[in-house]
Amino acid sequence: MKHETETKLPKTEQLIHEPSVEQKYNQGEQYSPENGLSDPDMGSVVSPNIPNYSCSMDILSNDELGFLELQNLNNIMKAAYKEFMTIAVTANAWVFHPPVVGSVEDIQEMFHTPPPQGSIVECSVVSVVFPVTSRLLTSIMMDTERWASMFSNIICYGSEEAVVAPLKTLWTTDTLEVILVNAEFRLPAEYLPRGRIRFLRFKKMIVPDTWAIFDVSTDYFDDAISDPAQKIAYRRRPSGVIIRQRGFHCEAIWIENSVVQEIDIPKNICSTFTSNFPLTAEHWVSMLSQNLKRRRSKVVTSEMFDEIHGLPNLLVIGDSLRKVYIETVSPFPREKTWDLFSDDKVRILRDMNAHSSGYPNDYIASTTIYIPQTPLRLLTFMDTNNVKLQWLSIKSQAQLKTSVVFFSEDESNCISLRAKVDTGDGEVVEALEFFVQETSLDEYCSFVISSRMSEADVHLSLIPRFCKESLCLRPSGFAIMPAGPGGLQSNASLVTICIRRELENMKVDRVIEEMSGYMNAVVDQITHIQSPNVVEDDLNSEWNNTTTL
Repeated sequence: MKHETETKLPKTEQLIHEPSVEQKYNQGEQYSPENGLSDPDMGSVVSPNIPNYSCSMDILSNDELGFLELQNLNNIMKAAYKEFMTIAVTANAWVFHPPVVGSVEDIQEMFHTPPPQGSIVECSVVSVVFPVTSRLLTSIMMDTERWASMFSNIICYGSEEAVVAPLKTLWTTDTLEVILVNAEFRLPAEYLPRGRIRFLRFKKMIVPDTWAIFDVSTDYFDDAISDPAQKIAYRRRPSGVIIRQRGFHCEAIWIENSVVQEIDIPKNICSTFTSNFPLTAEHWVSMLSQNLKRRRSKVVTSEMFDEIHGLPNLLVIGDSLRKVYIETVSPFPREKTWDLFSDDKVRILRDMNAHSSGYPNDYIASTTIYIPQTPLRLLTFMDTNNVKLQWLSIKSQAQLKTSVVFFSEDESNCISLRAKVDTGDGEVVEALEFFVQETSLDEYCSFVISSRMSEADVHLSLIPRFCKESLCLRPSGFAIMPAGPGGLQSNASLVTICIRRELENMKVDRVIEEMSGYMNAVVDQITHIQSPNVVEDDLNSEWNNTTTL
């Protein structure tokens, strides 16, 4: 990691307004705003005077849809497309004209209804240039697994569901495509809500080589938005990205337009805390930019492996680390996975997955705290000192031999694999234990996460296209979010701490005492930072003073 005065986030490239894509495309009687013709791919529009066919709650699963039902669903899709493009036009982006799709204004009003009580609407737009082709970006957005991986900071999982045949036929042409997505959005803090969401994602060609990829929650298709008392965590109004090729890169307009739940911050965190959690278009762009750089990582050093192709797939391991970490600090731990011992200020659990993998005494303590330090300063400190904070048997950096280090092009992301070594009688003996750590810098949520790995796991990860689920990852570490405006330079941070220890032959009350004592020692270290690069050498003695051995 660079020092905080040197680290720079990737800057989005503000675009110069050029002639709109529609103005450049006017071929005969094909669709254009100038000639007023409807887009042939959108189909005909049922007159607003025709009564709206009532949608049942399972309409998207009904493979025997009638004509009026299909027309009604098609009208909602067209209204969503028009709403999405209108937002881009209103933001003075390079799409200057909303599409002509027929008279869907009455349907379009559903996207302007006030949010339910306790929720707010987040709507933002940003223009950016990504250093990838438009073909690659569109393929990522339309592949649910790759999309979820690109945004693993916040997306715990993403899966694709089959679209019933009538709708697949209706919405699949040379210039239109649809997928049905299930996803869970989750932030790394116990009290922050998780958003399970089901939405349709459409890919629509605006003009050749320019695509609109937009999402709409299925609520809008099954009439589930009519209940004002309905409590929701996250609902996607027409949101997504408009993409076109620009030289060797692609130009994009990112639109975030969602209904999100207002978050009540516990008073024990900070009574003056200002929530900064709703996702914005800038947050999506920042995460994608960092993860695209992450996939262009290069090997800085490789002392353990003779050939590059023999390196462990650390990028895949890093993605898995983040996913398991977010599940670990979930506000609702699953009984089959976690044995909950305490849920007071510090949550203490036993990892049942680790138990089944040969670690029967693996315990976790987690908590979220407010720290009046910038996220960047905290990240620098934790990146340097994470090993000593998490691994009690490590007294100095000399006990770790660096095996592999991956850096992104600006060092804002780093993944390292180190071997634990023991020194004695003047000789260095390598232990069969490794330590993998990922540091990822992001305006919205940064991570310093690590896990021990056995020699068997390291060799397993060398197998081409290995199954990442077969690895026994036991992550611990830190997630850092700005506690207010300013991004990485915010005056304060919200930090989720997760520590892991193996404790043998202890009763529940003793486990709680031990884990709480160690958590208190770690919290004290990071709340009293003297230098961002040094952790106190007496961490072990400090922990010993807080608990009875």
